[in-house]
Amino acid sequence: MKGWTAPPAIELPPRYYLDNFYALLEFVEAKYGQLLLASEREFLARFEALSEEARCLFLRLANRKGQCFRLSKLSYPEIGDLQPPLQELLQGGFCLRFCPEHRAELPLVVAVFTRQELCQLWKLLCPGVRGLSALKKEALADRLLQEVDHDELCQAIAASDTVVLQCYLQEYELLKFLFFGHLGGEMSEFVIRDLGLVQYESLALEKLVAKFSSRQEVDDKFWISSVYQQFRELREAPVAEVLYSWYGQQAHRGSQLGAEARPTFDRLTLKLARLLERQQQPHWALEVYRHSPQPPSRERQVRLLHKAGEQQQALELCHQMSTHPLNAEEAIFAQDYCQKLERKKAVRSTTQHLKEADTVHIPREYRYAVEKGVIRHFSEQGYEALFSENYLFQSLFGLLYWDIIFDQDVPVYHSPLQRFPSDLYLPQFLDRRQAQLQARSQVLSTSKRLLKQVRTTYDSKWGLGNPLVGWHENTLPLLEAACRRIPAAALHQVLLAMARNLKEYGRGFPDLFLWTKKEYRFVEVKSPTDALSPQQLYWLRFFKEAGIRAEVLRVAWV
Repeated sequence: MKGWTAPPAIELPPRYYLDNFYALLEFVEAKYGQLLLASEREFLARFEALSEEARCLFLRLANRKGQCFRLSKLSYPEIGDLQPPLQELLQGGFCLRFCPEHRAELPLVVAVFTRQELCQLWKLLCPGVRGLSALKKEALADRLLQEVDHDELCQAIAASDTVVLQCYLQEYELLKFLFFGHLGGEMSEFVIRDLGLVQYESLALEKLVAKFSSRQEVDDKFWISSVYQQFRELREAPVAEVLYSWYGQQAHRGSQLGAEARPTFDRLTLKLARLLERQQQPHWALEVYRHSPQPPSRERQVRLLHKAGEQQQALELCHQMSTHPLNAEEAIFAQDYCQKLERKKAVRSTTQHLKEADTVHIPREYRYAVEKGVIRHFSEQGYEALFSENYLFQSLFGLLYWDIIFDQDVPVYHSPLQRFPSDLYLPQFLDRRQAQLQARSQVLSTSKRLLKQVRTTYDSKWGLGNPLVGWHENTLPLLEAACRRIPAAALHQVLLAMARNLKEYGRGFPDLFLWTKKEYRFVEVKSPTDALSPQQLYWLRFFKEAGIRAEVLRVAWV
């Protein structure tokens, strides 16, 4: 843009991370001070007693990946000479100098050395060793741990460099957990905010509420989050027996978790059970699925029971799903599978709907960009067209309900760096705001009012972080085209249906939105190898009932 100049670069203070940690501590003390244990209080008191340089070094190490570090590889100019603060940390129990007493940590320690350095250790401890050149670092480290005396290896490592093992990581992680409300929060989020890399909606700090009301809630959520991290490591090299046994050790406590921690246990259960299925362990998978009622647990149970010859159990569970479906996939699956088990119908609803769809002929050159081929086809017939899919309705939801989403009078904001309400993707979102959403539908009852609200919010909030709104050059043109042509009442029906559970109902929308001056349509594009999903069928049926024009088009190559 002519005349535009870049804003001056933001420069953070040298020890910005210490300032950020104190901001974190101030918040945690205000919201959760009464929930902290004696061990956590002791950590804070001992941390405060350190020199500023030692505090900075502790935080620098705590914010790095891993818990083993080599002094020769560390350099922090804002701290200066690292030896004095390191000695202070060692004396205060904030870290340990690696020695033979810590041989149990050898796998972690060996990992911080390079392949070349590991070869040098080999040659030092086993001068005649051969065959190292063909080994990669991981294999080299494994062989070193298997074949070399561990006491000798520890002594050689300690002589080659100062290796430290960091302590108090559990307490540090818990404090971050309390601040962010989840285990994945990183201190780098302060930096992202302070550098202006992401612009957030302003939150009133005095209106932030504690996410956890008791120490039990804290411990449960922290525990299941840690367990889920363990699972992510186990699934990298999955062994069915190990996974099943490990899950059995967690299942009893997991099944007793409260509302805040339970969703993480359900997610763990579903992923682990699916992994057991892929490892050809259907009986174990079925047993694990039974620990969670969340989709797609019941669908997978029905399929596994059917394959195992347990037809009656499968049918009973199918009828339960049909009577009380938890999402669109369950409703459509239960309807189809009940009829299949009762031998009333063999073709799925999604397959039947796709068979009945019209066909459009597209040049084969578009086989790797099917939607673009369909856009070209309709453009040649005078249509304007844009990709819509979930992007259109999610953006419309985010813009029309912006102030409702970010309303801090609803107690769902718990951290200064929180980007969206904690219940945005939960059924409770609608439960807490139903009156507001319905009132908004009445106020924006015409296309003109709807369009004005979209434009006003788009202009005033442009660029602010909202997980539902994509700030793309086509966002506003797409929304304007849709709001001008689709009846406002029909759009509100869709948005209120989405609000029931954005995680489940914020997806599955048609690929394209096409329009001329006189008409419009949504199009779900299917190549010869594509299938129609239950969620897509749900919205196609919903659109039909709401009076929104939508269709499926099968592509045939020419």
